[in-house]
Amino acid sequence: MNTDDQNNSADDLVTPFHLEGQPVRGRIVRLGPALDEILQAHNLSDPVARLLGEAVLSAILAGSSLKFTGRVIVQASGNGPVSFLVSDFTTDGGVRGYIRADKEQLPDETAPELKSLMGDGQFALTIDPGKAEHRYQGIAKLEPSSFAATAETYFKQSEQIPSRLILAVSRHTDGDGITRWRGGGILAQRIADDRDDAEHDPWQTALSLLETVSADELTDPMLTTKRLLYRLFHEQGVRTFEPLPIYKRCTCTPEHVKGVLRNFTRAEVKQMITKDEQIEMTCEYCSKTFCFAASELNQNL
Repeated sequence: MNTDDQNNSADDLVTPFHLEGQPVRGRIVRLGPALDEILQAHNLSDPVARLLGEAVLSAILAGSSLKFTGRVIVQASGNGPVSFLVSDFTTDGGVRGYIRADKEQLPDETAPELKSLMGDGQFALTIDPGKAEHRYQGIAKLEPSSFAATAETYFKQSEQIPSRLILAVSRHTDGDGITRWRGGGILAQRIADDRDDAEHDPWQTALSLLETVSADELTDPMLTTKRLLYRLFHEQGVRTFEPLPIYKRCTCTPEHVKGVLRNFTRAEVKQMITKDEQIEMTCEYCSKTFCFAASELNQNL
């Protein structure tokens, strides 16, 4: 492996790319420890974990294109066993995710379609620029086949440019016999171009090449991003730009949780007090539990 490969780890990076001299741009994300930490925080079945992983990948691919400091929130709700999921990405590379599922109602299939998991519902993507600026939210219906198909439909509708989204989430066992989650995704888009050559349309060529990428390639810890893009587009020529490191983030701190508790009335807080005169709250995103003395909170509420 050369120095360039060593400096371009496959783990926890989102990398912009552009096909040389052609109206095709995109971003590719490869996740290892960051995704594993998010998914391992919850006792999820494999199909539910993969679904949450796809939401995390989608949030990163959408948010990493923003030209300002802010965040992107991807969420979906439905009337199926999985009633809600959410992932939010901040433009400094932080990401988190949460999913709510009725384990008893989940289908038995190892790879169920999205409709079997979420039923009928909607997908929403929110762009939050912060600093008291107005939020923007777009909505799309859930596609029956997959979360990737739903997000792709949203990108096509909201940005009104041809888009192709491919997502993969799977378990990998390392040399020590430890199984961890990995994920990968590519979002490719056709940008404005003056060409009018249906016979040699570079976008159609790019789509054909993207169809050859496999889930194993997207999640392979030994395959770097540059090598994967070279496999796909070496004949066209592909240029990569500075990657953004991705990390698992969560806003839960004792101070933040206390702030949440201040939104409850004294009567509601009183109902939360245990026999040991403690109040416990568990973060839905990272499953960390915080304990406070009831007397301490009563002084601050």
